[in-house]
Amino acid sequence: MPRLRNLAAFSVATAAAWVFVPATAVKAQDAFNPYAEVEKAKVPKLKASPPAANGDQPFLAPADGVSKKPVQAPANTGSPTAPSNDTVMRQANPPPVQRDELAPVMASDGSGLPFELWRGLTVESVEKLMSELELPPRSLALHNLWKRLLISDVTPPAGETTNVKFAALRLEAMYLSGLSKEASDELKKQPTTTDAVMATLAARVELANDHAHQACELARQAATIKGEIPKRLKSLAIMMSGYCAGLAKDAASAGLAAELAREEGVETSPSLEALDAISVAAKPKIAAAKRVTLIDYRLLQLAGSQDPAASWIDKAEPALLAALANDAGSEPALKLAAAEAAARINAIAPEALAQTYRAQAATESADALLAGGPETGPARRAALFKAAETEKTPMKKTRLIRAFIDDAKRAGLAMHAMQMIESATAGLNPQPEIGWFAETAAEIGLASGKTGLTRRWVALVSGPDKTTGSGLDHWLALADIAEPGPENKDQYLKDVETLALRGRFTPDALHRLATVLDALNYVVPIPLWEAASRTPQPTTGHLPATGVLSELQDASKNKEFGHTVLLAMKTLGPNGAEGANIIALGDSMRPLKRAGLEVEARRLGLEALLVAWPRTQAN
Repeated sequence: MPRLRNLAAFSVATAAAWVFVPATAVKAQDAFNPYAEVEKAKVPKLKASPPAANGDQPFLAPADGVSKKPVQAPANTGSPTAPSNDTVMRQANPPPVQRDELAPVMASDGSGLPFELWRGLTVESVEKLMSELELPPRSLALHNLWKRLLISDVTPPAGETTNVKFAALRLEAMYLSGLSKEASDELKKQPTTTDAVMATLAARVELANDHAHQACELARQAATIKGEIPKRLKSLAIMMSGYCAGLAKDAASAGLAAELAREEGVETSPSLEALDAISVAAKPKIAAAKRVTLIDYRLLQLAGSQDPAASWIDKAEPALLAALANDAGSEPALKLAAAEAAARINAIAPEALAQTYRAQAATESADALLAGGPETGPARRAALFKAAETEKTPMKKTRLIRAFIDDAKRAGLAMHAMQMIESATAGLNPQPEIGWFAETAAEIGLASGKTGLTRRWVALVSGPDKTTGSGLDHWLALADIAEPGPENKDQYLKDVETLALRGRFTPDALHRLATVLDALNYVVPIPLWEAASRTPQPTTGHLPATGVLSELQDASKNKEFGHTVLLAMKTLGPNGAEGANIIALGDSMRPLKRAGLEVEARRLGLEALLVAWPRTQAN
């Protein structure tokens, strides 16, 4: 998936009639760093000031809160309230206040994050950390936190006074995460920029939102801004100029853009072939491409490509998948396939996928769907979802919900499907006639963060059968793990212990369970430890590079919230909590909890355990 350092951003340095004329050569795969080459001017070193002459005093008192002047005790007048010399010295030397003793000042934007979110980081260090992440995050819990970080209205990192660099970095991160609509909303809050790179990124955001004319207007506006544009941005800028030329029916300028791109070292790509086709009014012949970007697709669309766009879905970058899923003009089948592909990598939210499902035309009745009708793939899932939402009969509704979740699990959309169907499940009244559905409802409640729904349906079923172990109280133990509450809520761990001793957990699931409980400060039952210790500790899953874990611990202890989140994402790796090594899992949850992000730490624990949690045969 895309890395921040591997994708370029648009350039805005244009010349005559749509064509951007680059000043220097560029390679298409240069790492992204918009300002690295613009700001190479040497800063003269400042000479140290000579020491102050005798008698000179500094303008400000020492910052440690302790006066260097001797403290004189007031004369003892016989009053019983006269302080002693010890009291005076204690007042003059107060104990230092520890940073982690103070509650952080929270931002007023509703994000629930501290105002000094990026404390301890510079723009350069934020960019370096982001460049090492797989975007978007594959964990829904981390993705929601990541989104809050990007759109929060807080102070920029240290050393950033104008906020332009950091705003550009945020726009790039939003684009790579499929958050183009959020990026457009952020741009509306920004004043008119006088920075060429910022204007360029704004143009790309508008192109991602299918606002072609606004994108070209921003590109023209950026071309008038004085200042050098880094060479690594110019190759994509040429493609943008060709797109704008094609939009204006200027075939000659489109052809010139293609030639300039080749001179700049741009390799054969769908964009180049589309520009060639536009310049001669022909249909493009698309060569095999390993990756299809947003500008590739927009140029092919403009050139009238006859290749089926659905064939590009598995090669599309997240920003393109999100654009196709959100584009009202996309054909229904393409929009549906793109929406599911985007949801799998969290480029769109579950609710966006639900809206796409609802927009699909009904093809089969509920009875036909339950009987296994001809619809398959995305179309079947969309039909099952719509039918489950609209069905009134409880018995049939529960069967539709179960069929939808089963199909979604096979398609890699389990967590998304359960969050999407939660509102339909919440409308059901737990009754003995549909008691078989209790475990499914419990799972839906956990996945959607509605543990009250889980508890309500588990209460419908009698307590656990200690002989057969067929009860559902072990789901309440998972509900306690998923939500903050009293420390060491372990009243249902006995039920989990019983299942573990009966071999209902795989060795990997047992180790993950012990890791999650330990990270959340539970007193792990000895039988669980012993059951896990009888099998080798799993060595599979992602582990970060040496030094990352210690850096993560230090960041959390110093209450460096943004730093902690970025390092936790790096620690868990590309597949989230479920695909992380148990060491990485535990060492990500503890710092998040310590930094005040306990809700997110518990959601990570839930994600790590839910897939392998023991289920009954009826479910």
